[in-house]
Amino acid sequence: MTETIIRPMKDKDISQAAGIHRRFLEDGLIQKAEYSIEDLFAAFIEHSPKTCIVAVEDGTVAEEGGAVVGFIVGDIKEWSFGVERTGWIEIVGVNPEHMGRGIGKALGEALVSYFRDVGIKEVYTSVKWDSGDLIEFFKSIGFDKSGFINLVYE
Repeated sequence: MTETIIRPMKDKDISQAAGIHRRFLEDGLIQKAEYSIEDLFAAFIEHSPKTCIVAVEDGTVAEEGGAVVGFIVGDIKEWSFGVERTGWIEIVGVNPEHMGRGIGKALGEALVSYFRDVGIKEVYTSVKWDSGDLIEFFKSIGFDKSGFINLVYE
């Protein structure tokens, strides 16, 4: 049996993480991307490398040190939305064949732990109101409703 390792995302992980993200696009679970997913991940890693984390199954792809089976990307925002310094979860994804094994929870807890270690007291994310599974996922790692109301301008 292979071991799942949680570690910082590296440049060599980008194509595999993007592949997981594309599966959700193809299944229509998230909106079609009008951007390069690989460029998005590279920009997040460059901007905030310690908030980009992957779950890797050790030994499954020997030449790359393991196959990426999940990822989470966060950010630290200063003085955004009227709050001082906060952590944000921007994107999370787990390979559908690996869902239900606690990988997403381990990724979320690792990112929240990092935020806590650097003195961040509040972590936010945004979820569509009808994404029941995603809402339940975030609740499982301690999230609840916030004082924010999401607004959109089209």
